[in-house]
Amino acid sequence: MKNLKYCFIVMALLFSGQTLADWEAEGSGKVIYPSGRTEPLDFGFEYKKVYDTIIFTAGKSQMRTSEMPPNYILNVFVNEQGQIYVAEFASGFFKGFELTIGDHQVSINHRKEFDEDRPLKHLRVQINDRSFLVDTTHPTIRFEFDQEKGIVDVNGSGLLKDLSSRGR
Repeated sequence: MKNLKYCFIVMALLFSGQTLADWEAEGSGKVIYPSGRTEPLDFGFEYKKVYDTIIFTAGKSQMRTSEMPPNYILNVFVNEQGQIYVAEFASGFFKGFELTIGDHQVSINHRKEFDEDRPLKHLRVQINDRSFLVDTTHPTIRFEFDQEKGIVDVNGSGLLKDLSSRGR
């Protein structure tokens, strides 16, 4: 009986230290700078319970919360030279990025040369199989979550449907 009790305590201690992610969406891609240089992009999400606390991770940032956030918003800023800034991706402005996260693909790239008179019209945002044009200097990309499935949708604001791309 004493051995059974000891075995139970050891097993409880072994398994209590383990925490498994309720869900995780790994992300990878690249940031593209105006010079053409690229840097790897490692940005994903994780939602896990650790004892009585829930930890939500977005990229390198973690926060303790009482419940899973319904979404995460990437704020994008476009400067006068048509370069973009996303705080989670780089410490300065860059030309574009490509990101595969979970089952989703998100990118911002140049569809044509920069025009000072129309500084936003050269940028194309692609979310999965949909293509958009930037309509503001501060568009957003929103990742919507479900506690069971992880990322269930990706959409944005400050974007217009790109009518130049067929079937999208």
